[in-house]
Amino acid sequence: MAVISSLTKRFRIVQEESWYHEKSEIRKPDRRWYEIIPLKGFVKGPSQEGPFIGLYSEAPPTLQLYTTRVKQARIIWKKIKKIPGCRADFHLDGEAVLYFPPELLEQVAEMAGARKRRQLSEEHRAKLIEAGEKGRAALQIWKKSRVQDGEMTREEEDTFPAKVTFR
Repeated sequence: MAVISSLTKRFRIVQEESWYHEKSEIRKPDRRWYEIIPLKGFVKGPSQEGPFIGLYSEAPPTLQLYTTRVKQARIIWKKIKKIPGCRADFHLDGEAVLYFPPELLEQVAEMAGARKRRQLSEEHRAKLIEAGEKGRAALQIWKKSRVQDGEMTREEEDTFPAKVTFR
């Protein structure tokens, strides 16, 4: 079974929170178990929680949709239940899990509200790079004017991002 990142380029993929706590010799060969696609309502950060799509089984290849949005899960289940390899578990208290084959990933992710990757055209990417350069140049001009006005010392200028004060 391939990792989720090889199944789709359309949706955002993050590492499950335990990825950051495992030793590298353990997590490297098992990366496929840590990749998840966050869905609408997913909270990122050290205590990740909320709906996601992840790998459930390798034999047969099966993905799972875990969600706390049971009503939405029932709607998705009605659309995919006749496809072989799909099953559901609604016996949890306020949670639901749908199991489906990798071929349905795009369809299920779209219905579940998966977060999409930011797709940039070349001209949009160039525009963002240019805006970033202008912003850095403006910050340098602002810092130099503060030093010249005596509002900031040279030492503060060197450590500026760490010592920002707002009046």
